Amino acid sequence: MKHLSKKRISIVLGVLVVGALAGTSVWYYWQHTPHLYEFELVRDKKDILDVFDRDWYWLIPGDRDSFSPELMMQYKAPQQNIMWAGRLSIKVLRKEDQFIGFVAYFMKTTEHGFLNFVDVHPDFRGKAYAHQMAQAAVNDMIARGAKKLTGITRPSNVRSRAMFKRLGFTEVREDETFVFMERMIQ
Repeated sequence: MKHLSKKRISIVLGVLVVGALAGTSVWYYWQHTPHLYEFELVRDKKDILDVFDRDWYWLIPGDRDSFSPELMMQYKAPQQNIMWAGRLSIKVLRKEDQFIGFVAYFMKTTEHGFLNFVDVHPDFRGKAYAHQMAQAAVNDMIARGAKKLTGITRPSNVRSRAMFKRLGFTEVREDETFVFMERMIQ
C-alpha cells in the first residue's frame, strides 16, 4: 500500500510540475510575442499617423489633399466618402505595448476583398510581420465570403511584391505608379 501511495504522489507532483512549466511557457509567449489587436483610436492614432508621415509615398499615390489618415481612422473608411464609413478593418500589431505595424482592408463587395495598407515600423522589418498581418487580413476576408482579393504596391517595392506572391496573389497589371495584384479563391 505504501508503495502505491508514493507512486500516486510522484504522479501528482509530476503533473503539477508539467502544468507549472506549461503555464509559465504560455505566459512568456503571450508577453514576448507580437499580437494583432483591433484598432483603437486613442491607443493607435499617433502610431498610425507616424506611419503615414514616414511612408506616405509607399502608401498613397497622391498628396495630403487626396487622402486623410485621420478621417480613415475616425470613420474606418477606405476613402474619403461617408458611404464607406465602418467598412474598413484596421488591425495593429503590438509586442507588449510597442507598435510594430498595422494592416487595413475591406470588402469592396460581398465577394471582393481589398488589402488596402500593410506597414511595419522600420525597426521591425525583415521579421515577416507584414506577411503575418497580411495573412490575417486575407483569412478574414475569405471568412467573410471573398472569392477575389486585390491589392496594390509600388513597382519598386520588391519586398511587398514578394509578400503578395507568397500569399498567392499574381501580378495582373503594372503601370508607372502601381503593380496591381489579384488572388482568386476557389
